[in-house]
Amino acid sequence: MMVLCLCGATLSAQDIHYSQFYNAPMNLNPALTGIFQGDTRLMTNYRRQWNPVVDYMTFTGVADMKFYPQAPRPGFFSGGLTFHYDRAGISPLQLIHLGLSGSYTRQLSNHAFLTLGASMSGNQRGFKLNGLTFDQQFDPDRGVFDPGRGTGESFNSINRLFLDFGNGINFRLQSLSNRELVDEQLKRNKLDIGVGLFHLTRPDQSFYEGYKSPLMMRVSPYLAGTLQLSKDVDFVGNFNVQIQGPYREWLAMGGLKLHLERTPGKQFALQPAIGYRFNEFGDAYYPALDVFYNSWRLGLSWDVNVSGFSTATNRNGGPELSLQYIISKPLPEFKICPLL
Repeated sequence: MMVLCLCGATLSAQDIHYSQFYNAPMNLNPALTGIFQGDTRLMTNYRRQWNPVVDYMTFTGVADMKFYPQAPRPGFFSGGLTFHYDRAGISPLQLIHLGLSGSYTRQLSNHAFLTLGASMSGNQRGFKLNGLTFDQQFDPDRGVFDPGRGTGESFNSINRLFLDFGNGINFRLQSLSNRELVDEQLKRNKLDIGVGLFHLTRPDQSFYEGYKSPLMMRVSPYLAGTLQLSKDVDFVGNFNVQIQGPYREWLAMGGLKLHLERTPGKQFALQPAIGYRFNEFGDAYYPALDVFYNSWRLGLSWDVNVSGFSTATNRNGGPELSLQYIISKPLPEFKICPLL
């Protein structure tokens, strides 16, 4: 989410966010590039927020893949490509982001992995004057708003181009051993702990010449785990904190993953869950459902706003959709993906 504050000569912005943060790994940490079971991963996310009042829309497309060494080694590189489009408010303020990420995963044991990652992106942030109104356009003599009057503002540009950089670290612990060539979903315990750092160079966001408005660094610690409760049932829990300057956002999600079919080639599971997003005050809770079928994962959720803003939104925060597809190709034994 981004907020346009044209107060004096500054612009303050928060990064995009998803309630299904666990289905948007590149937004959490570039070190999550390549952290999946398989060889190539394609993902997309879509979010619409507060449409009855002020329209916020976010779209993300991601592709990442592993690069295995030619000879057996205890590690591998991964690379990814990320596209974000975010549109917020009446103006609207928009962001177009195209980024590259890379990571190296070192296998510490049959069940533990450490990953370091980094990202670089090109970004274009801009807005349109059409939907905005200014004090100078109010005619005090007639007591009316006159869109033909001058705005009294002088923007050097309504578009800003900038480069951005990030990095991060992730630690994975899992029960599945890399020696098990076929995943029959008998061992499903796993835990990811990590932190991502974004906007390391604090790029300038100001639309006014002679003024600086650096984009605040964002710190994104998280914890994501799966605990196998029985042969066909898992508990899934995810927690994330977004820290960006004075802004704080905590997100938590918990649910059950029900494995209705575990036969390879026919694997099918449902994951009903409930999540909660809160800042200094309660913001929203959201029921969610993920559907798994072999290499596909579809996530659906709906925000129910519980903050003071619910009076305007009628508690409708908005829908969110995620879709993921993983490609796994037959490879020699030493190139089998070791991750769960």
